Amino acid sequence: MSPSSRQTTEPGTVRVRLYRFDPETDREPRYDTYDVPHRPRMRIIDVLDHIHDIEAVDFAYRWFCGTKKCGTCAVNVNGSPKLACWEEAECEMTIEPLKNLPLLRDLVTSRDPFEEALATLAPMIARKESYEGFPEPLSAKDMAGGDHLRDCIQCLACQSACPVLQQPGSGFAGPALLVQLSDLAQDPRDHADRARLADEVAQVFKCVSCYECERVCPTGIPIVSEAIEPLKRLVYGKGAVGARRTRAFVEVVKARGYADAARIALKTNGVSLKALRVALRLGRRGKLGLGSVLGDRSAPAAEAIRKAYQSHEDAE
Repeated sequence: MSPSSRQTTEPGTVRVRLYRFDPETDREPRYDTYDVPHRPRMRIIDVLDHIHDIEAVDFAYRWFCGTKKCGTCAVNVNGSPKLACWEEAECEMTIEPLKNLPLLRDLVTSRDPFEEALATLAPMIARKESYEGFPEPLSAKDMAGGDHLRDCIQCLACQSACPVLQQPGSGFAGPALLVQLSDLAQDPRDHADRARLADEVAQVFKCVSCYECERVCPTGIPIVSEAIEPLKRLVYGKGAVGARRTRAFVEVVKARGYADAARIALKTNGVSLKALRVALRLGRRGKLGLGSVLGDRSAPAAEAIRKAYQSHEDAE
């Protein structure tokens, strides 16, 4: 969408469809519509302030710093998470609470599940040696791994955009928690077993690398590449159970030169009823060829891929 159609650039009216719901008094959510006079450089928070002050004094929303520092004002605007204090108001806006978080009232969601989950990840540096004093010698190179991760303001916009968290009972911690965990895992002063926490508690391999978290992050953190992928490498290197599918994928491609779906599923789940169900699903979708069952088959560039893996191993 072009800036001319997205943002309010001329004096006029901002039309807002506002999500309203109080679990204590309302049977179901509703949307109330408000026309707000536009001002130059008007932000989303300015629109919400106007509605609260002039139109609906009982309307609940949250903000604190107003300067893109605290992250408490994040809401969904036209389907995408945004910081209300920072983003410019649009001509027409549907404003809703963040997804994947318990709703308290109107736009206010509870941060309790995030805080409780963060506590399970031991969010403190665990040292083997005692702190010798101040200043502690730390080079830029030592701390480079988590450099961008420390820009996180815990607004939970990435949690709201994550499609895995929309699946009931996924067990996935979500990108915001993985950012915090990865920052600790890449800190040279920390000696906790972050691989176990990433695998068993955060279940990092349930991330599907859709990059929605990066798309909506207001501080531009490369969440997948600099937080989640390093954690996956850490778990993979430790041989943890959660990495079994990734390990199976690498072994099959190394041996056969292509991603044989049936063999990956067999290596991941073993011979079991679950493996049979996976094979049946693959067959229905046309991903289980006869060659996968009876033996090897030729594939474009398969030999070149096998040689590339062998060359890499020889170099090591």
